[in-house]
Amino acid sequence: MARVVTVTSGTAGVGKTSICIHLAAQLARRGRRVCLLDADGGGSNAGLSLGLEPRHTLKDLILYGVALDEVLIRNCQGFDMVPGSTSVDWLDELTSAQLHHLGASLSQLDGYDFVLIDSSTSTAHNALSFAQTSPEVILVITPAPISLPDAYSLLKLLTSEHPEKRIHIVVNKSINHTIGRYSYGSFRELAQFYLGMQLPLLGVVSEDQDLQTALRPQQTPVSADSQAAAAGNISSLADQLLSENADHPEGELHSFCTRYLKAIGVTESGQMSAEYVLKVPVDRKQKLRQQFECLSKQVDDLIKEIVRLRQAPEAPQGTVPASVTETSIAALASGSEAAASLGETFSIYSTQSSNGDKQYFACHSPDDCPQTADPVTVSLMENSRHSTDN
Repeated sequence: MARVVTVTSGTAGVGKTSICIHLAAQLARRGRRVCLLDADGGGSNAGLSLGLEPRHTLKDLILYGVALDEVLIRNCQGFDMVPGSTSVDWLDELTSAQLHHLGASLSQLDGYDFVLIDSSTSTAHNALSFAQTSPEVILVITPAPISLPDAYSLLKLLTSEHPEKRIHIVVNKSINHTIGRYSYGSFRELAQFYLGMQLPLLGVVSEDQDLQTALRPQQTPVSADSQAAAAGNISSLADQLLSENADHPEGELHSFCTRYLKAIGVTESGQMSAEYVLKVPVDRKQKLRQQFECLSKQVDDLIKEIVRLRQAPEAPQGTVPASVTETSIAALASGSEAAASLGETFSIYSTQSSNGDKQYFACHSPDDCPQTADPVTVSLMENSRHSTDN
């Protein structure tokens, strides 16, 4: 009778996979038969962390019908493992028959004492359903500020349909025990105030490079007698998990598989349920339609702008060109007369203003300085700024 425990986290990089591997090793050292199911995708899966190059993966089992015995890696650091694929979100691309085959394959793991599921941090439906339907969840957080909001968001998703599940908190990468307890206390109060949940602490794991070193190829997970600070912490996690007096009903793994298939919309006959057919595909179609409509609007707006620019009339006569010269200003004037000052002759222009008055102005170069110009020039420049009667 297998006890199903899913290890998950709200964000990547908190050490979820490391905790799962070392916990599996510690449980195996205590004489428990353990199988680690790697349901995580990407470059941080358990197989790669242990330096393994499996011939077959969980993806081969589901997509290509490879037998479970051929996929299982036996006695890997004391426990068995179903290695995962490095593909991302491939679970959400499965057909109903493939998903039903997944549930049937998982049921074959009932001969173990523990089935530890290293769950993806993805919130995609099929991946998230592992943690949502698991009877027990270990939620890994860290003291980092970004960890708590992400973990809280995941916690709401996990308890939305199954609020009765047992969720344990592990604080990983803690500088010391005090900081770890403080981070747990903050998260516990958050969950209790907003969700009315009581979240027990499974343990605090110290920040320790030996944990990562132990996951390198040809190395073994840290043992209980290691001098590493995290080694004792991981050992305590295993002891705490074993000491719980919670009842684990007969056929727990089978019940989990049934709940998982129901959550992802597959009936026991292997068909997609009517509720899932009506709900999930419609949501996807609506999302695609919204994206298409948004792109179409952007294209339409771009076409309209191009047409507007092409059809824009040329600048009407009477407007000032971008490069203003005395010749262009003279073309705007309705009349001009000559004036002389200090032996220099220049033109005074007049033009009609919007209220019917005439405006007089003269042109001068930027080098002209009104403070040193003669009184006639200053007067003409001032007249160019004010309207006067004809």
